[in-house]
Amino acid sequence: MPRGLTAFAYPTYRVLWLSSTFTALGTWAERLAVGWLVLVETESVLLSAATFAVRSAPGILAAPLGGAVADRYPRTRLLPITALIRAVLKVLLALIAWAGFSNPWPIFVLIALGGVVNSFDMPSRQGLITDLVPRELRMNAISLHAVGSLAVGAIGALASGITAELLGIPAALTAAAVLVLIGGAVVLLIPSVQPATGDQQTPLRMVFQDTADGIRLMAGLPVVATLLLMAIAVEIFGFAYQSVMPAMARGELQVTESGLGTLQFAAGMGAVTGAVALSLLGDFRRKGRLLLSVTMVYGLGLVGVALSPSLAVAITLVTLVGAMAAAFDAIQLTLLQATVPDEMRGRVVGGWLFAIGFGWVGHLAMGAVGEAFGVRWAIGGAGLVVMATSLAVLALAPKLRRA
Repeated sequence: MPRGLTAFAYPTYRVLWLSSTFTALGTWAERLAVGWLVLVETESVLLSAATFAVRSAPGILAAPLGGAVADRYPRTRLLPITALIRAVLKVLLALIAWAGFSNPWPIFVLIALGGVVNSFDMPSRQGLITDLVPRELRMNAISLHAVGSLAVGAIGALASGITAELLGIPAALTAAAVLVLIGGAVVLLIPSVQPATGDQQTPLRMVFQDTADGIRLMAGLPVVATLLLMAIAVEIFGFAYQSVMPAMARGELQVTESGLGTLQFAAGMGAVTGAVALSLLGDFRRKGRLLLSVTMVYGLGLVGVALSPSLAVAITLVTLVGAMAAAFDAIQLTLLQATVPDEMRGRVVGGWLFAIGFGWVGHLAMGAVGEAFGVRWAIGGAGLVVMATSLAVLALAPKLRRA
């Protein structure tokens, strides 16, 4: 295979990649539709941002358990189950949007349940990626997986915005449910890959023991602990900008659903660029320093988005932010999985989901600041904190610098 596409030489990896692209289409379509729906119906920046917060909050409790389950049971069986549940939840959201609502709390409950399901889906998916390729191709495989998911996610956001504007939000949510269901069905084409523990009959109490063992191991590895703390900070102050983009698009840039979809598409295309660049690097040795550089540029990009005077400028800078966000996630996941034993890979991804589960704090904070002082202040302030995080880790974490 050409350089940068080496992981595609493995047929089962290609099947998983296809599954993830369908799943990403549905996931991003639903995020855009729900965020816009709540903003329009409630006229509240805070409540719109809260739709993002309740997606990540369940990960604080569920993700460590989800990671242990992903290490204990066959991942190829878990993923179709999570896809089915997520599709049902999206159909219920479509029904609420169609019937109309006076109180957004049923929407928040369904999104929170989706966050719980994601805490089992993502450790299984990330663990399966590295099950299907040799160790030296893991960064390439993770990056290529991100390329597919982010590219079609961008398309899904754009298509969702157009569909919502032309056919209505219920139609966009129904399409999202169908796409996620297809993604789960495709996984059934992959032969069963047995986790390292190999015992499918283990009592549930052993799953909880696995969870505790994983937490102790991650806390005892300085590089892993630093990466997870860094993930908490960047998730709270960096990725949370997405929760106020509907308000930025509608209030500051004066665009409709399709305009918001265009911004999300730009972020996705930027993410594709960042992931492709990483896949071309291969087994890059200076991953720690690269992560810190990416984090600094990420923060600068957010400050630029906050200062954008027009839609065109915002699209350009959101593209840069998307590239840095994708690179940040891919490098983190590669470093985390390379630092722990193979039988712990699902649990370390669960630990990462636990860390980014604190993103709900950022979503609510961004919504509150955006409502009180304006979304530009919220996004710009978040960018400054992300830059400070990069400098702090550079100064205080020598082991990560050398990773």
